[in-house]
Amino acid sequence: MGKKRRQLLIKQIISQNDIESQHQLLRELAKEGIEATQATISRDIRELSIVKVHDTTGLVKYGILPKKETQPEDHLREVFKDSVSDVTHVQFMNVVKTLLGTADIVAAEIDELKWPEIVGTLAGTDTIVLISTSNEEAKSLNEQLLSYLD
Repeated sequence: MGKKRRQLLIKQIISQNDIESQHQLLRELAKEGIEATQATISRDIRELSIVKVHDTTGLVKYGILPKKETQPEDHLREVFKDSVSDVTHVQFMNVVKTLLGTADIVAAEIDELKWPEIVGTLAGTDTIVLISTSNEEAKSLNEQLLSYLD
């Protein structure tokens, strides 16, 4: 059985049944003739955005988060609001201060956008340095990044 078919079946099982554990999900898959490991199911759960939810009776079971289509820049805005505390323009660079341990995540989100104003990104534990080719580009980038903090 292919991954797509297995994941489609997992979504169907979770939508139609109260599945409280991965073990229970494995049993339901086995009833359908699908043998899978716990590691495979765990990966599928993560990829399908399946989370534990409380139903109206208080039962904790698996549910599927609806996929919301977000633009990469909107996603960066969310990450900024959650993780960034300050952005400082210094000549041809911007220094971004983040919560401890989140600089690499924020830097990856920024790199994903492939902005032409950024020629290099360096990330530490709580600091990111964005390098631009000119002071003017860095200043423009600074204004854009600061708007994400509002």
